[in-house]
Amino acid sequence: MIKLIPIEQADYDVFLEQEIVEYANDHVTNGNWAPEEALEKSRKEFEQYLPDGPRSKDQFVFTLFEDGTTQKLGVLWVQVKMDEPGRKAFIFDFIIDEQFRGRGYGKQALAALDEKLIELGSESVGLHVFGHNTTALELYKKMGYEVTNIHMRKTYKK
Repeated sequence: MIKLIPIEQADYDVFLEQEIVEYANDHVTNGNWAPEEALEKSRKEFEQYLPDGPRSKDQFVFTLFEDGTTQKLGVLWVQVKMDEPGRKAFIFDFIIDEQFRGRGYGKQALAALDEKLIELGSESVGLHVFGHNTTALELYKKMGYEVTNIHMRKTYKK
């Protein structure tokens, strides 16, 4: 089983720099941002939600561990609006490190998150997944997530 442990500052620093680049690349791949502005936009979004790093208000950033080991498997970042009724949660980032993918850790981590969110009084949890990330989309469907919106685009070649 997976354990969710609050991320340590050194691990957070590595996570943040990697995810700023990854998030920028995803937006470029999906045609949302121009390459020359993507890193700056990505960094600003992360600064907006995590102004105080892993201890930012309503933000929970966890390192994923297999129970009984010290092996880090990935990171899960979720926002829970603690001052609002219903305490809606939103998963901002969920990473299983590549060498651990395909072993059921994603399902276990989402199940552990469900327990944590229920404990925190959340009524629901949402997330966004980029359309090209079909592996994640299938995982979320298997774990009971339902599609609530679909954005589509047709690109014309010049």
